[in-house]
Amino acid sequence: MRTYPCIAAFSFVVLLLIQDVIASRRREAWESTEQDSTPGVLPSFKEKPTHVTYQQGEEAKLECSVNNLGTKKVIWRRKSDPNPLTISRRTFVDDERISLQHVPLTPHWHLVIKNVRLDDAGQYECQISSKDRDLRRYVQLSVKPGKINHEAQAEINITGKTYVEKDHVIRLVCNATGHKQSPDDLDWFLNGQKLTTDMDKKVTIQKSVSLMEKTIYSVLEVAEANMKDAGIYVCRTSDLQIASARVDVLNGTTNTKNAKRGTEKDSSKDNALNGHKDQLTGSGTGGGAALHQQCTFLHLPVTLTLCVALWTLRHIDLLVYPT
Repeated sequence: MRTYPCIAAFSFVVLLLIQDVIASRRREAWESTEQDSTPGVLPSFKEKPTHVTYQQGEEAKLECSVNNLGTKKVIWRRKSDPNPLTISRRTFVDDERISLQHVPLTPHWHLVIKNVRLDDAGQYECQISSKDRDLRRYVQLSVKPGKINHEAQAEINITGKTYVEKDHVIRLVCNATGHKQSPDDLDWFLNGQKLTTDMDKKVTIQKSVSLMEKTIYSVLEVAEANMKDAGIYVCRTSDLQIASARVDVLNGTTNTKNAKRGTEKDSSKDNALNGHKDQLTGSGTGGGAALHQQCTFLHLPVTLTLCVALWTLRHIDLLVYPT
C-alpha cells in the first residue's frame, strides 16, 4: 500500500506534461490558421475618390477600403510627414479633430478631420503594413476658404502629464475658446485653492489671448514638485467654463521600498514552491527521503509509465490532428 503515493505522483506529473504539450500544439495550429485567413492573396484597395474638396470648417472624410486585410493594419499619414496619423483604430497625433472611422467586420478605414482648416490641405496616404511598398493609395484633400463660424461651440481642455516624478516640473496647458469672443480671463485652482504666480513656491502662470481664434491660452508650471503639489487641478474661465485634471507626484523612494517588499514576497512564494517540488522529487529531507524509500520498489511501474509518456510525446501529432 506504500507504493500508491509514488505511482500517483509520477502519473500526475506525466499527465500534466502530456496535457501541456497537446495544448501547445493546438495553440500553434490555431495561431498559424489566424495569421492569414486566405494565404497567398494580397490585400487590395477598393475604388474610392482620390481627390476630395471641402470648405473651411466642414468635416472632411478621406475614404479607404481594403479587401482581404487579414491581420495587417491600415496606416494613415500625410505624404509630407513620415509620422503616422492613425494606425489601425488608434490615433497617433495630438489633434482632437483627427480620428478614424471604422465599423468592425467591414473593409472601410476612413480618415476624418473635423473643422478642417486651410493648412490641412495636401496629399494623404492610406498604407497597408507590408514590405510591399505598392500597398498604398493617395487621397488629395483641397480646402476652400469659408466664413468663420461665429456660433462655434465654446470649448475648454487641459493637457499635460498627469504623473510626475518628485522634484520634476508639473506643466499643464489650458486652452479655452469662447462662444463669440475669447474669455476675458482664466484662473487655476489646486484642490479648491486658487493659484497665482509665486516664486517662493516656484509656481508660474503665463497667459496669452488670440482674438482671431477667440481663445485664451494659459501655462501653469510648478518647479521641483513635491507630494503637496499632487491633486486636482482646475482651469476656470471668467465665463465659467471649467476643465480639470488629476496630477499624481511619484515618490521614487516609496516605489523602491514597495519593489523590495514585493521581491521578498515573491521569494517566499518561490521557497514554498521549491519545498513542494522537493517533496515530489524526493530531493528534500525527511518526507522526501521516506518517499524515496517507497519508490525503490517501483522500478517496473515507473518504467511502464515513462514508456507510455514517451510514446505519447512521439505521436502527439496524431492526438492533435486526428485523421
